[in-house]
Formats: sequence, C-alpha cells, structure tokens
Amino acid sequence: MEHSVQLGTQYYRESICQRLRELRDQEALPMIIYEHQQGKRWLIDCEFQLPAQEYDGEQDTLKRIHSYYLANALAETILNQWEKDHVRWLLKRKYQLEKEEAEQVLTKALEYLNQRPSERKSYSINRKTTLVNQIITCLDTQPLFDIEGFLRFRAQAYKEEVKKAVSYVVDEHVLEKEYVEFIELLKHFVDSQNPRLDTLHVGITSEGNFHLYNEEGKKVTNQYIDDLSFGNEVNEFSYEDMLVSAIIAVAPRRIVLHIRYNGYKDTLQTIVKVFDGRVSYCNDGCFICEEI
Repeated sequence: MEHSVQLGTQYYRESICQRLRELRDQEALPMIIYEHQQGKRWLIDCEFQLPAQEYDGEQDTLKRIHSYYLANALAETILNQWEKDHVRWLLKRKYQLEKEEAEQVLTKALEYLNQRPSERKSYSINRKTTLVNQIITCLDTQPLFDIEGFLRFRAQAYKEEVKKAVSYVVDEHVLEKEYVEFIELLKHFVDSQNPRLDTLHVGITSEGNFHLYNEEGKKVTNQYIDDLSFGNEVNEFSYEDMLVSAIIAVAPRRIVLHIRYNGYKDTLQTIVKVFDGRVSYCNDGCFICEEI
C-alpha cells in the first residue's frame, strides 16, 4: 500500500527537495520524490510505501509520522529561506528604514530570532514548533500543501511571532541609536567646557552613595551639587542622573573612580564613554577607598 502528499511551490523547490532527501536518507523513510513543473510553479509528489497492516490504526500512525517529517522539512525551508526576506520586507515596509540601517537591523533581528535555546528566549524553537503544528494541520485537511499560499493565508501565528521579535529588535536599535547620540552630545558639551578641576575623584560607597573629591582629597560634593540647576524637573532626576550631571559640571581633565558598590553599571559606563580616555579605576586601597 502507499499514500502520497503533494507539495506546491514557486520559489523553494530545491530547498524542499534537498531537505526531504536528507530526511529520507537519515531516517530511512520509504519515500519516493517526483518533481513536476507547472508553468512557474513546481509540484513535488512524495509517495510513501506503507506495509500491509492488519489494523488501519497502525497505517494512520505511520501517515502522521510521515506528515511530521514533511512538516519539519517545510518548516526548516521557511525558517532558512523565506524568513530573511520577510524580515527585510518588514523593515522596509513597516519601519521605512534606509537601506544601510535596515541591513544593520536585519543582522540583529536574525541573530535574535536564531539565538540558542540556552539564551533568554528561544525564538528559533518556538517558531519551528508553531510552524510544524500549523503545517501538520494543513496536511491533515487538504491533499495539496502550497507553501506560498500557506505563508500568505495560514501562517498568521508564526508571522506574528516574527513580527514581535522584529519589533523588539527595532526598539532596541532605536534606543541604542539614541544612546549613542546622547553620548556624543554630552562629549561635545564636556569638550566645550573649561575644566573646573584637573583631577576629580569619585567615591561610591557600598550603599550606593557617591562623594566627590578634588586633587588634594578634599570632599567637594556639596559644592558641585549645589551648583546644579534642575529647575522644575528635579523630581524627574535620579540619584545616578545627579552623579553624571555633577561630573559633567566639573568637566575634569581626569577622573579616578573609587568603587565599593556593585550597581550603577550603566551609569559608570556612560561616564567612561563621555570622558573617553580620561577615566581610571583606583585599585590601590588609597585613603579615599578607605574612607568610603
């Protein structure tokens, strides 16, 4: 006995057939593949040999196993071939990014979509599972599976996952771009200021409190904090904002950080980037380190 499944495609014949042959050889599937061209489209006929079983239930189980292998081959083709073009289309159509920026975001999006299972969110596994389940449902209900038609009309759950992932990556890209622009603005402002100290020591206690010291080790925190003017927006500034603003107000030629706190990682990184090449960490256990 035998049963057959027909697959239709315009663009993915080679990819589908290659994966089907690989699966057939790896899993010893009793499958014969026939390819027929119909105009611009291809019809791939997969014929499976079924042993004469005493119970129809066993044949039904074999058919479902065969459908699972077909669904995997089709899902891998979609993930490896179609998805990149779809993400590129989303970036151009929905987000209207210029070509160079779109290619940058495309690379980030594909990395995010295909990150390893051990990483925080395995979109790769989730998307393939979604696709395989949807494809099996289609194979169970119709004699011909058309991959382009499926992607256009039936793969909404899968495409929604891709769209959410792309949206996340675009948001992250915009935030990163804004951060870079913000750093450049601060660097320009600092470079235009006259340094009020040659060297500024910044001490951060184990509780997260910061203190500023001049070259002689004299505490000057209040002096520079009092000079800051936040206007009516004072409540919108965090303690870390005050630290950055105070250091920028001093605009020192050199900054030495004395850190006893595990937090403020992003803030310290901002300080290092704004005062490019002028920041160092104290590891000598000096009197400021002892004091904080």
